[in-house]
Amino acid sequence: MLTGDKLETAENIAKSCKLIQSDMFVITISDKNEEDLTKNLLGTAMDKFKELQASKHKKSLLVEGESLTLIFNNPAF
Repeated sequence: MLTGDKLETAENIAKSCKLIQSDMFVITISDKNEEDLTKNLLGTAMDKFKELQASKHKKSLLVEGESLTLIFNNPAF
């Protein structure tokens, strides 16, 4: 799902549509520059994803628009 709203609004819409369920852990990417985004994607968020995958937890990924633009404009991602 893609919205033009704030991250919190998008999360609330996703929850009301049952795209994000109450038992899911939400990983959020909202970095505004490439350096922070790289650290988060390759570090913090990836570590959390691996931890949740090992424990079989359901997970959801929320990506803010500015971060998504950085990802799409950078071939390294």
